[in-house]
Amino acid sequence: MSTVNSETKFEVSSYRWVVLIFFILMAIITQMIWITFAPITTEAAQYYFGNESTISLNLILLLSMVFMIVYLPVNYFASKGIERFGLKWGTGIGVILTGIFGFLRAIVPNYWVVFAFQIMCAVGQPFVLNSFTKLAINWFPEKEKALAVSLGTMGILLGAALGMFLPGMFLSIGIDIILYIFGGVALLFMALYLIFVKDKPDSPPNAYSEKPMELGIKGTRDLFRKDFLLLFILVLLGAGVFNALSTGIDLLFADMENTLGLGGDAVGILGGVMILGGIVGAIVLSTLSDKFRKRKIFLLLAVSTSTVFAILFYFIKDFVWLLVIAFFFGFMLISALPIGFTFGAEMTYPVPEETSNGWLMWSGQLSGILLIAIVMFIPSEYIQYNFIIYAVLFAIATVLAFFLKDLKDYEIKV
Repeated sequence: MSTVNSETKFEVSSYRWVVLIFFILMAIITQMIWITFAPITTEAAQYYFGNESTISLNLILLLSMVFMIVYLPVNYFASKGIERFGLKWGTGIGVILTGIFGFLRAIVPNYWVVFAFQIMCAVGQPFVLNSFTKLAINWFPEKEKALAVSLGTMGILLGAALGMFLPGMFLSIGIDIILYIFGGVALLFMALYLIFVKDKPDSPPNAYSEKPMELGIKGTRDLFRKDFLLLFILVLLGAGVFNALSTGIDLLFADMENTLGLGGDAVGILGGVMILGGIVGAIVLSTLSDKFRKRKIFLLLAVSTSTVFAILFYFIKDFVWLLVIAFFFGFMLISALPIGFTFGAEMTYPVPEETSNGWLMWSGQLSGILLIAIVMFIPSEYIQYNFIIYAVLFAIATVLAFFLKDLKDYEIKV
């Protein structure tokens, strides 16, 4: 229990960890459903169309890409839905869509039916991913709010990693069985969420949980000053490359599988290692960023080293070395995202942090769509040139990062 003044007392419920666990589980399965087909693009094209033509491969890519397309318009309504209906039922919209349509994907082995159900899962995604700030405000004391959001972010990354690893590893049992397993897990997590999750504790854990949010046009307008615009562009480039690489990974590394004679799970392992590197990096580098009260240097290191890693992806053909590069690429790049989101909230205070974070996430979805389109339409013999494009984008981001101010220029003076 903590006190702000003699009249206000805040009580912390131990049930907060139960609620957080079920939110993390939903974040995991949401990302698994998003990325299901990315590491098995060619196998999925054979399964649904009986061939591996450019058209069929692009249609499979669209199953993952649709999550980014849908996110752009739905993001606003998801935030407003959580605000209007509260934490449990606002997020519950996405939970129910994910559980029901995630399972229905397995019922009918027809591409267009699966595509329709994938769209419904994509509609549900922002309701789940946009909820962790609200969760932290409703349930956690001030000193644990950042921890709650960080653990939620780990759930998102873990879901993406599992979505990379599992389809390739269990491809031998059949794509239909994989979809049934993912769908069954989605239904189970949905049921557990609806049974055990509560909207808020009986007593508020912090002052913000009693304070109405002041969102709107003014907050958004105040957001786009020069400094935040620089950060917006950095995330536009960095998160866009990550989204494109995750979604198109099977095609981007198809030449590696063919020339090295690797199994169908090789690309999934590569993608999973990249995301696991991001999870480790997010823990290590975020901790160091908080300890030294620095943001700029970590963002600068992320984009500058990613320039080198993107070039290495183009030249290196040895699978073991590609795994090493993928790990450190994820370690540096993916870990920069939570640092960037935190920095965005700090530099735009008192604009609510979900507003700044929402716009930063939106930017990564938009650029991801554009970069995936290049993967889809570039001839297969030139597809490796995507890594050169990524290197150029990271080099631009490196230059822009030099113009950022650091945290000391935004810290609130008390």
